[in-house]
Amino acid sequence: MISPSKLRYVGVVVTMLGLGLSFLTILRGLSPIIQYLQFGDISGNSTLPLYMPPMWPPRNVAMTPYLSDGGEVEILIFDEPNYHLFLESKSATPLKELELGGDIVQFEVHVRGRYYVVLRNEGANTVNGEIIMTFWGFERDLTYLSMASLVFGIAFWTSGYLLKGRRIK
Repeated sequence: MISPSKLRYVGVVVTMLGLGLSFLTILRGLSPIIQYLQFGDISGNSTLPLYMPPMWPPRNVAMTPYLSDGGEVEILIFDEPNYHLFLESKSATPLKELELGGDIVQFEVHVRGRYYVVLRNEGANTVNGEIIMTFWGFERDLTYLSMASLVFGIAFWTSGYLLKGRRIK
């Protein structure tokens, strides 16, 4: 059995770890991540995979398109297995399928992971431009991790004091 003093020590360490992680999560959540994606000519009825950051955090995302000549493109967002299926057969199911014209599109990334963006021009005209992606808000997985470490740390610390009191009696 673990001694009460060791249990209190572990509780203090885990609580401090949770506080530090909470502080860093708040600082990270207050600063948005902005990605600029420029693309060249996408001719009619064609697709173009875009280079994206390798890992997307579970945050809110806003996409602001600036397209030439008032064109429209469809944006397809894939996870890694579906992206490879798309490259092989063009018949994969995207996680998100959004029409980009001139409006800002917002959505939420639920799970941290690798995501791939493909632009599809189903119109007849060639389209070029840029897309500005803004990741904002608190990263939910880091928030849950910091809260869990705080709860476990306080539980260990409290149980260490309760076991100390029992041994004295």
